[in-house]
Amino acid sequence: MAGTTTDDHAPRTTTAEAAASTVESSPSTARRAPEIFLRLITAIHSVLPGFVRSRLPVTFIGYAIINGSAFSLDMTCLWVFYDHLHWFYPVAVTIGYAIAAVYSFLLNRWLNFQAHGNVIEQGAGYTVGIISQYVFFIVGLSSLLHWFGVNAELARAISACCEGIYLYVFIRLWVFREVPEPAWARR
Repeated sequence: MAGTTTDDHAPRTTTAEAAASTVESSPSTARRAPEIFLRLITAIHSVLPGFVRSRLPVTFIGYAIINGSAFSLDMTCLWVFYDHLHWFYPVAVTIGYAIAAVYSFLLNRWLNFQAHGNVIEQGAGYTVGIISQYVFFIVGLSSLLHWFGVNAELARAISACCEGIYLYVFIRLWVFREVPEPAWARR
């Protein structure tokens, strides 16, 4: 038959309908990502030795994964801004640190703590943590250690470990204090 193909009998969808179906599937993906992330960090937590597992919250593992990737993002931004765009070093460091902080806050809120509170209030609390971490550890402790004769890179590495623990405790006890540790992950 002239003009008749298998496409003539296929249901037709408009661009708007296709876009709507994509938008409709996005929320289920957005809801599944925290579940998948929780399964991952719970699996990692379950292989830890018992004495460590009993003292280390599941969310700390998620925090370490997210903030480890945030550190990589921070260093990548520094490399791009300073080495390639030739920005003034303190500006490159600060902008990279700010980008990594926002990334870390959003992913920790969504995937790790699965918080549903007021994002502005939580963001303000997180900002206090980031600023205090910057002053106490990135500038303060690393400078003090370097002043006492510790190699600059080693001083920065020591302060990074301290700042990581500090920020986790800070956001767990202040920013996301109303979010309980996952119940089924504690088994």
